[in-house]
Amino acid sequence: MHIIEQFCQGKRDDQSLNEDGMVVTDGFAAVVDGVTSKSVRHLWHPSAGVVAKDLLLDEISQLAPDATMRQTQAALDERLHAQYEHCTTDDATVFTSEPWERLQANAVIYSAYQHEAWLFGDCQIMVNSVHIPTVKRVDVLLGDLRAFVAQALELSPESVEQTASATTTSDPTRDTIMPFLRLQSRFANQRGEYGYFVFDGFTDLTYPIRTVSINPDDDVVLASDGYPLLRPTLTESEQELNRLHITDPQLTHEYRTTKGFSPDLASFDDRTYLRFIA
Repeated sequence: MHIIEQFCQGKRDDQSLNEDGMVVTDGFAAVVDGVTSKSVRHLWHPSAGVVAKDLLLDEISQLAPDATMRQTQAALDERLHAQYEHCTTDDATVFTSEPWERLQANAVIYSAYQHEAWLFGDCQIMVNSVHIPTVKRVDVLLGDLRAFVAQALELSPESVEQTASATTTSDPTRDTIMPFLRLQSRFANQRGEYGYFVFDGFTDLTYPIRTVSINPDDDVVLASDGYPLLRPTLTESEQELNRLHITDPQLTHEYRTTKGFSPDLASFDDRTYLRFIA
């Protein structure tokens, strides 16, 4: 494969806290997005998303070039599950009973040998300028719920005072929906209307995984969901992100999601963009 452009930027100044990452080997190209923690116990440092991302990137770099999709899924998920044995916690059942405490990550992986890309969760892919949607039903639901909360606060006489007294990192809309974000974790790797795939050490090896055929000379973009409006080039994707920052900074109107832009962060989320010719 021939790399055209690549970019990875954490939303915080300290890039060691970036929960996004990418890796390119002779056999694979991948973008990995560690899931933002909803933890109560705070078992992972610097965060569950960083730990999950680093583990998966390392595992992908060691995959046999001819690994199949299911072999890849098994290897990555087992890498996360093995980590639970080394975690210091007094509750041996925490990772089965409290799924929001798990290491979680999404990934999109291109296999040069298999001529396929595998969408493990809600990372993104674009092939020859055609974007393949990966938004899950539960994200739409909670994005709408957060938009409802935001618009309700706008109608409140106290909302201006609350906003003025809030710290730069606080987001009352996200705080309001946090119990539902934790409940969402119960649908991880479940079938049904609100079920979704995520690497967390407990995946189902029969779970349907979106597979995209890639032909020689295809123009392929792999990206995390830090680019809400993915475009065929990095410049265009950045322009759309900047436009949203201006026109919909809370991300509750044009593009509804579970968190918005914050004054002290570079963006609403970590972001990764990898473009190559297969």
